[in-house]
Amino acid sequence: MKFRLPSALLCSVISLFIVLNISPSAGFAQEFDTEFDHQALVVGDLEASAAFYKEVLGLKEIRNETGKPTRRWFSLGGELQLHLLADDREGVHVNKSIHLAVTVRNFDQFVENLRARNIPFTDWPGNKNQVNIRPDGIKQVYVKDPDGYSIEVNSRAAEE
Repeated sequence: MKFRLPSALLCSVISLFIVLNISPSAGFAQEFDTEFDHQALVVGDLEASAAFYKEVLGLKEIRNETGKPTRRWFSLGGELQLHLLADDREGVHVNKSIHLAVTVRNFDQFVENLRARNIPFTDWPGNKNQVNIRPDGIKQVYVKDPDGYSIEVNSRAAEE
């Protein structure tokens, strides 16, 4: 047996929502003032990964609030952070489309530094030692960290 709501009652409920300007889902919608905080990456060799993020990308290491020796934290500017976690990487799948992107203020100098240190990089299609220019004019390259994570380095700050 199907239950049917009388049409008069249904019209009354809809009218009430309209008159009171209530969305049927308004009770579920909330504003949380959500902001990005940090990115965590599982790494196989914490020391090698920390050296890469400090020496190649120039990130500043910050205090690891957990105090655990298997963690290293880095500033990504402002309050944003990168957390490196030494742990078992079994099941971790890396994909270029899922990447961390950072901006450098002197993009051309950054690329020259990669070349001078023989650090491989690619453009978006994967061409070795090539710089990509996005449709919006931003230059970008991709480098891989010791665990194979792709990092986009772009010129956005220099362009603004």
